[in-house]
Amino acid sequence: MAAINVFIKADYIDKKGEAPVIVEYTHLKKRWRINSEIKVNPSSVLCEYDHDTELFKLVLSKGKSKDEKSIYVNHNLHLQKIQLKLNGVINNLKFRSVSLSPFNVKTEFNKDQKDASTTKTNNKSTLEWYSDFISQKEHEVGAGINSYRSTYRHFKAFTQKLGTIPLSDLSKGFLDEFRNFLAKLGLNGTTIHKQFKNLRIFLNWIQSQDEIDQITIPSAYKKYNVKARYGDPVGLSVDQFIELSELDLLKYPELQRTRDLFVFGVSIGGPRHGDLKKLGSTLRKHGFNLDHGTINYFEGKTGNAHKEIFVNNFGLAVLLKYGLVFPMVPSNQRMNQNLKTIAANLKWTEIKFIPEYNAFGKLVRVNEHQLKDIISTKFMRKTAATIDNFLGIPTKTSMARTGHKTFAAYSRYVDVNKESLVSANKKWNDLAANKPGKLDQFVTLVEMHELQFAA
Repeated sequence: MAAINVFIKADYIDKKGEAPVIVEYTHLKKRWRINSEIKVNPSSVLCEYDHDTELFKLVLSKGKSKDEKSIYVNHNLHLQKIQLKLNGVINNLKFRSVSLSPFNVKTEFNKDQKDASTTKTNNKSTLEWYSDFISQKEHEVGAGINSYRSTYRHFKAFTQKLGTIPLSDLSKGFLDEFRNFLAKLGLNGTTIHKQFKNLRIFLNWIQSQDEIDQITIPSAYKKYNVKARYGDPVGLSVDQFIELSELDLLKYPELQRTRDLFVFGVSIGGPRHGDLKKLGSTLRKHGFNLDHGTINYFEGKTGNAHKEIFVNNFGLAVLLKYGLVFPMVPSNQRMNQNLKTIAANLKWTEIKFIPEYNAFGKLVRVNEHQLKDIISTKFMRKTAATIDNFLGIPTKTSMARTGHKTFAAYSRYVDVNKESLVSANKKWNDLAANKPGKLDQFVTLVEMHELQFAA
């Protein structure tokens, strides 16, 4: 016999002292339970059967405020709706001479919900989907959420005058217009590529939510290509890093602290400023174990783990200078200003050439900057990778220090600098000088030049 029961599951009390209200359907010793999503305090609320309405309801103990009573009025309306719907499903199945098994009742009960959910999903605009995407990503990612929010703001501004944009409108022509809109904002090719990368992530996320293949998105976004052309990151050479680390800044405590933090960052693989700041907070809280000699941290942007990173003598010298208490990390803006001041004192006027590309990957211009004007905390990772390469540290080991997951990304950070080229040239000269059977005939290019000059 089919029966409906409602009860408070008092053995499932949460931290607030509340328990869920369950609606249970039984038939021939089989059952199906519905979580009403209502939670109540079992010590002050009872669930009783009302013979007048032939439905279960929640009864609140006396002495409760009007606000609390109004909440339970809504709870009872919700319970009533579930029970009436169940009764309707049972009567419908009886009329159709279909078994009243819990499986059939559950299938029929959820059918309307599924259809309503599908209709609602298909009618959602692109911006509504985007808002849901941002809300979910806020719980999943760290600093990277700012990039997703930026693309959302640009997309929202672009569609503001176009009205409601359904997903089916995301054709190649629409994407072309969006790219032109971004270009008119003055964004360079690299930034526009990033916006489209985020847009693809968003649209792929929508499709991952579509378990029954009801959402239609034109495939143009998968094929749409905005070339990723980047100028290589800029860093310091080995000589410049040594010059910076040995600079006497005793008279300028703030500059000295910034320099020391930069040196420490480079020595452990070049973390981002935000990660260095969080690492510093952790080390100040828990201290640094000299005997253990390693640190662990997670990147805020990617969540990638840096485990058992050894602190070498450059980093240890910084920690010892401050009595093994990690110095406070200034804001990124302050650190960048201090680094430029230090670089100006070192007279780093070396010209760095930074290319700029448009949305089609075409070179627009090459900007020339003096090193002292562009040095920043972003130099840490490039400098770390460059010194690792110069010291002959295996690539996989260096990638573990810098946090790169692919060689393609890592290789952009390795600067084949003058010191490396001189070292490579010396090794080639040594090879040529020690070539078997050719020692007497070998003349180096330098010696040849000297002979020609003398002549």
